[in-house]
Amino acid sequence: MADLISATFSEEDEKEVMELLAKLKAKFSFGIKLSSEQKQRLPKMDDGRIPFVEKGLFYGEQQPLIVPPFTNLAEYKKDLDFFKATRRVGAEIASIAEMVSDTRIAASSDAYQAGLSIYGSAKGAAKQGVPGTQSIVDEMGELFDGQRNNAKTGEATAK
Repeated sequence: MADLISATFSEEDEKEVMELLAKLKAKFSFGIKLSSEQKQRLPKMDDGRIPFVEKGLFYGEQQPLIVPPFTNLAEYKKDLDFFKATRRVGAEIASIAEMVSDTRIAASSDAYQAGLSIYGSAKGAAKQGVPGTQSIVDEMGELFDGQRNNAKTGEATAK
């Protein structure tokens, strides 16, 4: 077994983190949800396009005659400033999400491997005729086989 992690996360810890996340969501109360189609369809600016967008704003402010009537320069600047100001926040949130996910994977792997070792040991004990172990093998085997079957069909367990 790998024993990738040994940590605890109490209900109090979870409550505190959830309160912090609620505060974060409140700070981002204007946040929107885009559909998958919108995300694909909308033109996007990454860090490499910032100079292009900055230059467009610069020239729009310097030469108002080239600004189309449907382009609001104040909103343009506001959007650009917002994008730049939230880059670090987005990167940090992504980093935290990745860390939580990786840590959960490690903990689940450790726990799953421990469960497999208990199951394997119980199977060995049952083969040796150790009293009470066959019921353990039967119950754990049903859960183990049920998970394998659900994984093949994509169904979730209702237990």
